[in-house]
Amino acid sequence: MKRLLATLLVVIGVAPHCFAPPPLVTGDVPTADKGLFEWYVGGRYQESESGSPARPLPFTELVYGISDRQELTFEIAGLSREHHYGINDAVVGTKYVLLRETSQLPGIAGSFELKLPTGDESRGLGSGEFDYDLRLRGQKTWGWFTAIGNVGYTFVTDPDFGGVRQSAENVWLLTLGQEYQVAKRTKLLSELYFVSREEPGGANRLAANVGFKHKLRENLTVHAAVGKSVREANRGGPDLRVYAGFKWEFDAPWKKHE
Repeated sequence: MKRLLATLLVVIGVAPHCFAPPPLVTGDVPTADKGLFEWYVGGRYQESESGSPARPLPFTELVYGISDRQELTFEIAGLSREHHYGINDAVVGTKYVLLRETSQLPGIAGSFELKLPTGDESRGLGSGEFDYDLRLRGQKTWGWFTAIGNVGYTFVTDPDFGGVRQSAENVWLLTLGQEYQVAKRTKLLSELYFVSREEPGGANRLAANVGFKHKLRENLTVHAAVGKSVREANRGGPDLRVYAGFKWEFDAPWKKHE
């Protein structure tokens, strides 16, 4: 039973609702421009209190703007579990801007994500179930400073390991992120986030990240973040979280023929 619970903790402890928006956990309000793709490619490394060996893992997300207010997303990442390595459960989603930011009012957006059971459940690389994530995002900029807040809730389906149904709790996510425009092409980033426990009797997570975004070219950005738990003895994890990667923006091929 302890082994099964450890497997459960690792699988849903790295679920996409904790990682979706690179490089931070906090997701912003604006969507990709209509007819524009945003492609995120990077790697992440996380040490957790589960004791499972940590290793750098690839991550990619493709975003497409279908209108001036809505985008579609698809993401997938690598996952390492004991001596098994492969692809984690993929995620598809959409984000819609409910209220555009003005000089007086913040921008507000809502998003929905669906986790697909694409990971190999038999090797502990997926839960074998669908999870549903709802998130409300708010964002306001004052000069060189931007504040971003998220409230999210994930409906977690109880996973099945070795024919034994395991109990899992639905997850709350609360985040407060900040961006600091320190140069024309450079922003510094910080955030504090809370993730409620996924496993009954487990610990809630309270953690922080700091990072940066820097535009190498008009359509190419490099970004990275590093962080850890801010609770005593890293309770709730992670002991260490690192993400680094690139964001490439490009027009859809069919847009050039319009």
